[in-house]
This record gives sequence, structure tokens and C-alpha cells, in this order.
Amino acid sequence: MTGQPVLALDLGATRLRAGVVRADGRVVARSAGDTPGERGPAAVLDAAIRHLRTVRDAVDGATRSSLGGLGISAVGPLDPRSGRLVEPPNIGPGFEDMALAAPLADALGLPAVLERDTVVAALAEGAFGAARGARDFIYITVSTGIGGAIVAAGRILGGADGVAGEIGHQPVSLDGPPCGCGAPGHLEAFSSGAGIARRARAAVAAGDAPLLAARAARLAPAALQAADVAATADAGDPIAARLMEEGRTAFAHAVVGLVNVLNPELVVVGGGLARAEGERLLGTARRAVEELAFTIPRRRVRIVEASLGDDVGLAGAQPLLAERLFAAGIR
Repeated sequence: MTGQPVLALDLGATRLRAGVVRADGRVVARSAGDTPGERGPAAVLDAAIRHLRTVRDAVDGATRSSLGGLGISAVGPLDPRSGRLVEPPNIGPGFEDMALAAPLADALGLPAVLERDTVVAALAEGAFGAARGARDFIYITVSTGIGGAIVAAGRILGGADGVAGEIGHQPVSLDGPPCGCGAPGHLEAFSSGAGIARRARAAVAAGDAPLLAARAARLAPAALQAADVAATADAGDPIAARLMEEGRTAFAHAVVGLVNVLNPELVVVGGGLARAEGERLLGTARRAVEELAFTIPRRRVRIVEASLGDDVGLAGAQPLLAERLFAAGIR
């Protein structure tokens, strides 16, 4: 790690978090709020700067003066080399080709590095969490969207353009529902919070799900979320149960493909929806791997829950800056 405390920003589709992170990954100051994506890029930048200044000003003077940089975790797709968001499907309209690292660096007076949230989470889990000591592992987050990162021989597998690991956008059906990115049949369309909610709203609109419709009637029509679908499924609604089960099955089959192709030691699964689903999601994936994966990678791989919780996008600023900034001699 850097040895210095750093500023961290975790820009999610629905929540924005900022923190000051010590060299051991411990977050010593926090500030959080909703991501104002519906109000556009300028509002998101303003909110990020406000929260970052709040945590910077919350620490003592010695810590503040020794801050080594700003690590930014954000929803993808993005371009880590230019520090720009590219076309994130879940945050809101108007974020295509949005500069993020440079304006934040200017506002805070620190060098800044931007990376996709799942890459930052993988770095955090590898340095401080469930994948500590592993050199070949996959990190998957199942939340509003689905993302991933691949660590091979101890290093992030970035691909030719640095954007490899978009696990949520692998097709799992030839004619499935549209994903938030517009393409049909992606994993995210079946297994993410946004995808489950979108499919549930479609079932309600078609008149196929009376119990879901009754729950939706108590909410604003667009407010039906994956948590509502899960609760309705647990209450015995067959349509909601089918949607949740299809989400788990699609996720499990995607994991089988990743295990066969990449032969990881670990598959680390994080994210709010994954935590809520728990063993129902992970157990389905483990059983599918045991039944369907090739023998050699199946015997090695373990599918485990991420251990850092909501701090993962903040703690990862330390290894991110160590790898991309300090190792390059920029600070």
C-alpha cells in the first residue's frame, strides 16, 4: 500500500460515498448520500466534491496534510486511462464521455485515479478481504447492476483497452429481455436489481402478476424494486418466485462459464443484492459449478461471499493508488 492516507470516492448508481482511508484499509472518515443522477453530471460532480471536502475536513491536520491522492471507484463502462465515464447505463441520462478524474483532482488539489467499481472492489478484497493471498480470482458484484473484475497472476486483467471484466454484459440468453445497455439477454437483465425490477414491472403491466400488482399499487408505479419482488416471492407469489429463481439460475450459469474459461481459485461475490440473497444465490452457483463445470477447475474453485461490505469501494482506493499512481512515481 501507499503508507499514506488517501481520499476515496465510491460513485454508485444510487449511492455516493466518500472517505479517508489509512494504509491498512481502515476508513477513518465517511460521508454518504444519494447519487443525484437524475439531475445530470454537474449535480453529481458537485455532490462528489461536497462529500470529499467533508471527509477531508473531518480528519486531523496531520492526516489532512499527508493525503497522497484520490482514488475514484465508479460505475462503468468507463475509460480509466482518460479518467472519463463512457456510457454507464444505470446512473442516469447525459453521462456519456463525462470527465470525472480531472475535475475532482482540480477541486481537491490531489492527483486522482479513476477505475471501474468492480476493479476497485477486487483490489480491496485482494489486499484486505476475502481474496487476500489469492493470485487468480474473479470478483462479481450483484447489486443495482452486475459488474466484475478478473485478477490473473496477481494483476487485474484489463484487456487491450483496459475495460475487460464487464461480467454483467455477457449474454445468457439468445432472445432474453433487454439489458439497461440496450442489448438483449445479458446477465444483468436477469439477475441484477434493476433487471429484476424491470421484468417485474413488465409482468405487472401485462396483467400477469396480481400479487406484484397489488404491491406496486401501494408504491409509485416505477418504484417497484428487486426487494419488493423478493418479498412478494417469499409471500408465495409464483410470478415473483419465478423471476427471482431465473435470476439466480442465470447468475449460476454465468459463473460456470467463468470457471471453465478462467480457472480461478476463488469467485468472490459482493453487492447489496448478493448480501440480501445470501446462500440462495451463492448456493445455486455452487451447485451449478459442481454439476456443470469441467472437472479440473471445479475441484479448485471456491465461491465465497465478499467480506468488506459497503467499505469495499473506499478501501480499494489504497491498492488502486499504490498500483496506478505511487508505483509510477507520480507522488
